[in-house]
Amino acid sequence: MQRRGFLKLLAGTSTLGLSPNLLAAEKETFAIYGAPALPSMIIGIAAVQGQLTKQMDVSLKTWRSPDQLRAGVASGQFKVMMSPSNVGVNLANQGQRVGMINILTKGIINIVSKQAINQPQDLIGKKVLIPFKNDMLDIVLHALLKKLNIDSQKIAITYTATPPEAVGLFLNKDFDAVLLPEPMASASILKGKTMGINVVRSFNLTQAWGEAFNTQAMIPQAGIIADIDYFQQHQEQFELFHQDLQAALAWANNNPQSAAQIGKNYMPAPVPALVQSLPYANLTVTKSRDIKTELMQFYEELMRFNPKLLGGKLPSDDFFLV
Repeated sequence: MQRRGFLKLLAGTSTLGLSPNLLAAEKETFAIYGAPALPSMIIGIAAVQGQLTKQMDVSLKTWRSPDQLRAGVASGQFKVMMSPSNVGVNLANQGQRVGMINILTKGIINIVSKQAINQPQDLIGKKVLIPFKNDMLDIVLHALLKKLNIDSQKIAITYTATPPEAVGLFLNKDFDAVLLPEPMASASILKGKTMGINVVRSFNLTQAWGEAFNTQAMIPQAGIIADIDYFQQHQEQFELFHQDLQAALAWANNNPQSAAQIGKNYMPAPVPALVQSLPYANLTVTKSRDIKTELMQFYEELMRFNPKLLGGKLPSDDFFLV
């Protein structure tokens, strides 16, 4: 820019009460609404370290419950959000213009207990806590029990509104076990130690799922969905964001302590719990079309269990955006 032109621009910004630095800092917003679970740590790292931050104002906020997620999508406030994989399909089948970007975990639910529970059949007669009634944790356990012909009525299940509430009841009352996403499962084990309560990991739920349904040991249960119009307007940015997420996952695996320092800003769990949870979260960054076969297989099982979980039908091909 010629000096005269620069001075003219400077004079104009002074008239408006704006500084050139402020104008340079203005970027379009790219807000992601994450779940209170470990994949949000990867999103948070990408928001801090990623290349997309050079183009856009990337931020991560977390929702507290699936109902808050649904309300955010329905209102139009949420454009990019982490979601249980069935909720994305359900929203699309209800007429919301959303599609799936990726899967961020292939199984993040763990069962912790005060005495070893070695197989699903051992849950009979136990008092079990589950956060988020009728959502992913509840769905996975009940579908597994049904497949194994285990009567869920023989398990005393209590529901809570959030995972932290479930941890509190589990440690302070006479419950036998609790179903939790990471990092809350690891957090409950560490919290139990400080209270003199022995808390152990129960059977591997993801492995049990694979054995019961004769599939891979995988539950593709959560990833990022997006408003379709917003996605179509920002496809290059979404591709860059995908690369940022892949780099963030690799960095987190090599730097768990530093990753946990970032992750603690988004989840109600201490740094040690975030570090310990990494091996149990089955984190991945896989585009939706690259895992479509496994997702459809998962959705078909959910349809057999309860079609309402998907809004009555399987997703169409255009639900998978990339």
